[in-house]
Amino acid sequence: MDSKQTMTANESPQTLWSLLSDDADVSLPYNGSSGWSGTDTSKERADKADSSGRTAEVQTSVYRHLRWTGERGATWKEISSANGLHHGTVSGALSNLHKAERIARLTEKREQCRVYVLPEHVNGRDTDQQGRKHQCPECGHKF
Repeated sequence: MDSKQTMTANESPQTLWSLLSDDADVSLPYNGSSGWSGTDTSKERADKADSSGRTAEVQTSVYRHLRWTGERGATWKEISSANGLHHGTVSGALSNLHKAERIARLTEKREQCRVYVLPEHVNGRDTDQQGRKHQCPECGHKF
């Protein structure tokens, strides 16, 4: 679509993931970003990864790994080892995919790590919700 064209009400914008992969949309759940810790360097890293396609590349790799492992699923350690990715890179991709409900985190553990699977491979097993688990009873802040 060029700058003179407008989108109709029935059209949805193409996402980076839809252009690069047949797997699904890239998950940028933090106001169109993969998220950052709050520092300027972390924000710069996220912005660069998101705009360069690195975020989509890593998420595609993680998603495909989980698709390949099927019902067994994988931990961040297994994904990291198999794909040569840093813990933080894998963890961020898993968090974003989980937040977007593209993957599920089982409550079961393997080598002290939670196991991730595609939703169709949960098969009735208990799962964790994504995000902060504890909430202050006075102010509602999640931590």
